[in-house]
Amino acid sequence: MNLSIQKYLQSHIAKNFFECFEELELKMQNGNFTSWSFANKEGCLSSFWADECFLNKTALSDDSGYLLHPNFDLSSITKPLFLNLYFRILFKNEFVDIINTPINEYAVNKIINDSNDELIHFIMNNKVNYTLNSFLSHTSGVKRWSWMGKGFWSHLTTSHHKDPNILHHHVDLSNKNASEIIKRNLNLLSIKAFQEDMFDQTIYSDINYFILARIAESFYLNDKKWDGVINLLNEKLNTNFFYSGLSPEKNKMSVPYYPYISNYNDLNNNLETTKDNFYGFVHDTNANILSSLGSSKNIISGHAGFFGNVTDVMKAMPTLIQTQYEYLKLNKNYSNKRFIYGLDTPTTQESTAGLHDWDKYQMNVFGHLGYSGTSFWFLKDENDARGHFHILLTNRTSQRQKYGVEKCPRIYIYSDFNSKSTKFFQSIGDAVCEITKTEAFETISEYYGMSKKIWDQSVIRTPPNINDVRRFTGNKLWNI
Repeated sequence: MNLSIQKYLQSHIAKNFFECFEELELKMQNGNFTSWSFANKEGCLSSFWADECFLNKTALSDDSGYLLHPNFDLSSITKPLFLNLYFRILFKNEFVDIINTPINEYAVNKIINDSNDELIHFIMNNKVNYTLNSFLSHTSGVKRWSWMGKGFWSHLTTSHHKDPNILHHHVDLSNKNASEIIKRNLNLLSIKAFQEDMFDQTIYSDINYFILARIAESFYLNDKKWDGVINLLNEKLNTNFFYSGLSPEKNKMSVPYYPYISNYNDLNNNLETTKDNFYGFVHDTNANILSSLGSSKNIISGHAGFFGNVTDVMKAMPTLIQTQYEYLKLNKNYSNKRFIYGLDTPTTQESTAGLHDWDKYQMNVFGHLGYSGTSFWFLKDENDARGHFHILLTNRTSQRQKYGVEKCPRIYIYSDFNSKSTKFFQSIGDAVCEITKTEAFETISEYYGMSKKIWDQSVIRTPPNINDVRRFTGNKLWNI
């Protein structure tokens, strides 16, 4: 990092934040990612190129400055922040009882969504007593994730083929029922993924959260549609999360990312718009497919597709922390399990949680990691309702190939949660200075849209391992 930038920022932000800043900017310069944000209970810091994202004008009216932090594809931390949190808010004190009750006991006589009927009936009539927690905590025994492009073919029996899982002809996306056909196809593939002999063993599979979304549709949306679920979460948490399949136009305003599988050849010409949209709709290709059918046809899954900024994730922490420890009081028999109520646990001393005292805290720390380079970990603090937590968001699935402008500004945003103040900085070359919120907004608005010149869509990106920087920031952002 340039010495003048280093000296300037060192005098404006907290020491541990500056140490994280140095490490993350070094990783950025090495090509690990292009943008990042991190937070703990004291504040948050973001860094990104001015041409990478766009900010709505409503951000200017936010006195805290929180809305100016860039939105990220949250990838797999969608799981705890979307369906898991929705169930916690919906079920309240009954959460533990409901998620551990066999679905075939409480689902009797409930109306099942038509496109989900085969899947739900399979679960309800199975000799294995599946629960919501079987899917939340990855103990259902379903196989690991598979290519969802198969859902674009109809699963029909013929006089020659009686197997309903055989793919026969391509779904016509102009058909008004296309998304229902695709969902039914994917449900049939999900049924095929069940391994009854593996039930109660931990197999991390995103299929669990695809299935959870179908269960939610059949039993737990009540009169809401999926956008009602997002609205409920945002209302309860005071956040601005959005889901790619419901608000695809907002994705392009977030920092760039690539789908980690770039080959859509299996889909022939039906996803030309997706191939042209080289950022993808979501980093995860399966969620990408489900979000590419058009706003009226998109299919919601619980495994990926959630977007938000670092302050949104921060605002979700108190609810996750409070509910997790309340639920643990009801069931102390949770040792030797990787996932507790759908939240991950640090399994080794090398965990990205960045623990200083492994022996003391390992059983009481929870969090999750996301493929695009996102993560959070938390611990309850009896003396502080905010608890202890640290959050890291990056876009490690993206790679900056060439510059569209000679000198693109890099923007730094530092929010102090205690003073409820936000500072904005801009660096161009060797020069760095503090700027106003309006100046930051104007700079981002000016440079946004040039990204088509600097992102090379022909690159098939192999995301780098960033566990070392996850551990480093965790170690600096809390002292436990």
